[in-house]
Amino acid sequence: MIGSGEFVNSEAAFGFDDYRGCLAARHANLERAIQEEWARPVPDQLRLTRLKRERLQVKDALVGLHVARLGGRRHAR
Repeated sequence: MIGSGEFVNSEAAFGFDDYRGCLAARHANLERAIQEEWARPVPDQLRLTRLKRERLQVKDALVGLHVARLGGRRHAR
């Protein structure tokens, strides 16, 4: 099982779209967990920090996949 902060970046293990979908779902779940933690009467700041750090790692992995798919080219914003 993949632990927190570990991402398998292999299209051999998953198809590109499957892997991207798993990362996107993980990002959404982390966002939901962060919102739920903030809604608590006394949010656990350590848990929030860990959740936010993991969410950022997932986002970085998603951006990395996007850049890799474009062959290293970045879109102008």
